[in-house]
Amino acid sequence: MPAGFDSGTGLYFCSRVDILTCGVRILSRVFFKISVGFLLLALILLAGAFSFSYYYLDQQGRLVAAGNLKGAMDSAQKAARLNPFNPDPLGAESYILQQQGRNKEAANALRQAIDRDPNNYATYLFLGNLQMYSLDDLNAAEASYRKMLQLNPKATAATQGLAQALLRQGDLKASRKQYERLQEEKSISPQGLYELGRIYVRTGEPEKGEQTIKSARRRLLGQLKTMEGSQKTQTEDLLRSMTLAIADALVVQGNYDKARSILENSDAQQAPAILELLNSNPELYRDSVKSSAIY
Repeated sequence: MPAGFDSGTGLYFCSRVDILTCGVRILSRVFFKISVGFLLLALILLAGAFSFSYYYLDQQGRLVAAGNLKGAMDSAQKAARLNPFNPDPLGAESYILQQQGRNKEAANALRQAIDRDPNNYATYLFLGNLQMYSLDDLNAAEASYRKMLQLNPKATAATQGLAQALLRQGDLKASRKQYERLQEEKSISPQGLYELGRIYVRTGEPEKGEQTIKSARRRLLGQLKTMEGSQKTQTEDLLRSMTLAIADALVVQGNYDKARSILENSDAQQAPAILELLNSNPELYRDSVKSSAIY
């Protein structure tokens, strides 16, 4: 009788001649069933771990809202351990660390999140913002924004961040290029338009700078009516700064009388001192504007 498989009994039967080959087949099938069983068990356990990970991630959000940062951190760390593929728990850890003023550790948590998912471009934005505004590491921030733009060239926030990082490094030409890109795409903010205008003033185009700053001011005035509280106060301060920047642009153009009129009617705290400089030494004022840093 040849070796074969009895579908009725679910058993193998072997001939005497083919006993060794048949035995190997039987063992192979047994091992296959055991392997499949282990694989299914592993998948079940993994799915359970992922489920608990999301539970702890949700819990950390509730604890942050309640002000319990220690408990929130414990939950975020548990979520990270239970799902070693998800970058979100590490992003949550970074946020909590920033709330505690531990910015270097927060940046390291974001780097670990990037290691888990290098194509998650939003993490590069969070890291770039942290590097620029909290760690004052402008070169690292520039690199993070550029990496995000490689992954998502249409990311307006990354272009804005890159422009500011370049501006704070004193690279006006490169910063101008990024702001003009946003302007062409009609996605530039009033703040970005204001900074672009000041770049024009310092790079030999004061007339263009004046008009750009005025455009930024008009847009911001249009938004002011919907604001209240601290946001409104900050915006009013920015509008005063824009008025002074318009006076700067006029002085660089040599239009001292018009600049004087703006300064005389400005309620900015710095206006009287600037007006005194304009009256006493307009050329010094002009040169100081052209050589001054924007930040």
